[in-house]
Order: sequence, then structure tokens, then C-alpha cells
Amino acid sequence: MSRSQLFASLFLIGIIGTSAVTSAQSIDDDILIDNYWRKSYAGNAEAQRLLAVLLSYEYAEDGDIDDDEHFTITRLLECAALQGDQPAIDQLQNINANFDISETGECYYTGAGYTADDPKPADPISGTFDEDALRDAAMNGDPAAQFALAKYLEGQFLFFDAFEEAEGWYNCAAKQGYAPAIEAMAGDSGITTYPASEPCPFTNRTMDANGKITERFTSFRLVEIEPAPAPEPVPKPAPEPTATAPATDTEPLFADALAAYYGDGMPQDFPRAMELARKAADHNHAGAINLIGVMYLNGSGVAPDATEAAYHYRRAADLGDVSAMVNLADCYLHGIGVDVSLPRAREWYEKAASDGDAYAQYNLSAIYQSGAEGIEPDPVLARKWMKLAAENGDPDAPYYYGHFLEYGIGGPEDPAGAIVWYQKAVELDDTNGFAAMGRMHYYGEYTTEDLELAWYYLSIAAARDHVEAKTWIEVAAPSVTYEQRARASAQVTKYLAEKGAQ
Repeated sequence: MSRSQLFASLFLIGIIGTSAVTSAQSIDDDILIDNYWRKSYAGNAEAQRLLAVLLSYEYAEDGDIDDDEHFTITRLLECAALQGDQPAIDQLQNINANFDISETGECYYTGAGYTADDPKPADPISGTFDEDALRDAAMNGDPAAQFALAKYLEGQFLFFDAFEEAEGWYNCAAKQGYAPAIEAMAGDSGITTYPASEPCPFTNRTMDANGKITERFTSFRLVEIEPAPAPEPVPKPAPEPTATAPATDTEPLFADALAAYYGDGMPQDFPRAMELARKAADHNHAGAINLIGVMYLNGSGVAPDATEAAYHYRRAADLGDVSAMVNLADCYLHGIGVDVSLPRAREWYEKAASDGDAYAQYNLSAIYQSGAEGIEPDPVLARKWMKLAAENGDPDAPYYYGHFLEYGIGGPEDPAGAIVWYQKAVELDDTNGFAAMGRMHYYGEYTTEDLELAWYYLSIAAARDHVEAKTWIEVAAPSVTYEQRARASAQVTKYLAEKGAQ
């Protein structure tokens, strides 16, 4: 199955969202289409584009779009494009038509021409369309630019990732209270509203009504511990690093401290764990010092104190403890016991990553993907560290490294190589991996086309509320037979039951 055969289904899902597809099917299609035809003949560009969408969906119900149907869809898009409708313009660049577009320079259905000197503005921000400029403004926190970029990306309905990115920008604008974005997301729009605690996925900058830019912290991973507010007092200075190795008799102390902390072979006893860890720490045992920091952060046997935790993490990190380096980087990333500082977080993640810590490598990749606080985005470094994170066992990294490979981020495209990592993500029970493998087996361009296997993978991801997987289920549905669905569904039920029992 080629991408061109997906033309119709992708049109509808990309433009008006999954929920809107259901709504469109639930009303009288003929009345809706007639209404859009009337508006299209009256010269309404949006109606012309949406009519192309609706017709493409209707035409695809028999599994194929013939030349006449393709002609109608493309001509309607041309009418909208001739009026400066940017989504229609963009899509016409991606359609393999067997006739010349714009043969006459006028709308096929209305006869209306187009004056190049007086186009309708494609970008509500500037009146002209410049995607790079719009992205720059969106990255600088301008909610109006974020909203405009979201609307533009939502129109890129032949591209799988475009709607997901559009959804993110809608949320970025809405989180700043931008009314048009909030309105666009309201009701049955098909746009997922991110949790209030989830920051803008693309930038940590916001812009107030006066155009002042403020940089805010953007977390790259969800953490189990809520970040504590940075206290007023200045954190305790860390002592100068020392090259003194821990005395040999501190190793049994540290081992006993860990056993008491975890309840390994004895009852769990936090006060005893702290007592033993302090004795080992007195001899500069880095692991014991890090454990003290963990206990202060979690309030295990002591009153919770984020400042004390960060202080001990710094002591242990200076002594070379990799776990402490990661913990200290997390403190700087989330503002736990110290002021937020992305450059310092990067510094400590990089030290831990260089020692092979997969979690640090993953977060370092995330920092280089987005950049902030004077750190320039660097896709090459982001790809390098994500590869190492995937190779070293971070459970989320295989999918994301596959994404780097598939789309050529930070290096050459390698879709076949991406499949290897997507499959590894599946083996790790990563929902994103299931969605990606389902998409790959549906297309069949870089691996075998297998609709039954595609349905299996997509169904598992959709059962876990993966938004794109739900979209692809709808795209694939007309092509998958009842028998294929039944066999795949039986395996899905078995797999989910096994995972639920673990």
C-alpha cells in the first residue's frame, strides 16, 4: 500500500481531528456536503478545502479513489489555494496529479481568477507566511505565533507528525491564556488537552502582553517527587573535592546502611541507615554521602530537607559518584534545594553520561533537542546521546532514537535502522514503539506490509490511549479484514492480560 492510497483518510483526520471524523459521520453526509458545495461555489476558500476533505473520505469508503474523484478533490484544493489558503497550497505540493495544476489560473468550479499582487494573507500574525519566522516567534513564547503555527501545522494533513506538533503548540498557547487557542481546543475538537502540570513541550519561554519574554523551567521527564520550592537561604557550599579514597572499613558500613534502608535481610530501619551512612560519610565514602542526600530528599528517618539533599549530592558528585551526579543534575533541572539552572544540570548530566549512565544520556539528549538558558539546540549531539542511552538500556530511548533515524534528525535518514529500534521499544513494552511499528507495517515501505500485524501493534498502543495510534486505527480500518482483526484482537487481549498480571 503506497502513501498515496492513504490520501483520503489522512485528509480528514489531519484537518478536523479524530473526534470530528466521528461527528461528520454521525450526521447526514449529503446535507453537509451540499452545504459545502454551496459555499464552495460562492468562493469560500475554507469550504473548498474542507469539501475536498469530506469528499476524499467518502470516496475512500470503497477502498480506492479513482481518477475522476482524484480530479474533483485536487481541483477543490486548487480553488482554495488560488485564494491563498496555506494548507491547500501546501498539500498541492504533495499530490501526484496526472494533469497539470493551475492549467487556467482560475478556479475550475467558479471561474474566479487570482491576482498575485493581492493575495489573501496566509499568516494571521504578519499577513504573509514565513514558517521560519513564525517558529522563531513561537519558540520565543509568543502565544499568538504558537496558535498561528498550530493552525498551519494542523493543515499539514498528509504528514503523520504534523497534527501531534500542532496539538502541542495549541497547548502552549492555551497554557498562556490565549483565548483563540482555548476556544479551538474546547468541546469535541479532537485536540488533546495536556495536564496542567505538563509544560509546553517545545519551549520554556513565555511572553506577556507587553512582549516581555520570560524563561521558565521545562522538565524533560516526569518525576515521582514533587519539586520543592527553592528556600531563601543560600545552599551550603560544597567542600573542596578530595582525592582521599574511602577507608576499607567503610564498605561494610555502607553495605549495612543500604541493607537497613531497603530492608534487605533485616527490617527496614531508616534511622539506623542514616547512622551507618553518616559513619561511612565521615570517611568520604561517596555512595554513603549520596544515600544521605536521598534520605533527606525523601524524608526517610529525617525531616525532608531539599537543601540538605542537594548539598550531599554535590559532596558525593565531587567525589565521583555517578548516581550523585545524576541526582544533583535533577536538582538543578527541577529546582530542588537549589535554584533552577539548565546549564548546571547539563554539566552534571554530561559528567554522568560520560561515565555511561543511560538516564543522564537520555536527559542530556532532551536538553540538546530543545535548548534554553543560552544552550543552543544541537540535533547532532541530541542524536549522539540518545543513541548511547538506547544502547545502555534506558527504557524510553530506543523509540526516540528510532525517531531520530526515521526522520533524519541530527544525521542521515535511516528508516530501516529505525525499525530495529522501534522493535526494541516493543520488546521493552514501550507504547510509542507499538504505535511506530504498527504504522511501519501498515505502510510496508521499509519492512513487510502486514495489515494484521499492524492492527495488533496499533491496537495495543490505542488501548493505552496513544493518540496517534487511535488515529492510525481509523486510517487502517477500511483495509483490514474481519478475519485479520479477529486474529490480531485475540493476540492483543492475551498480551494485555499477561502484562496486567505482571
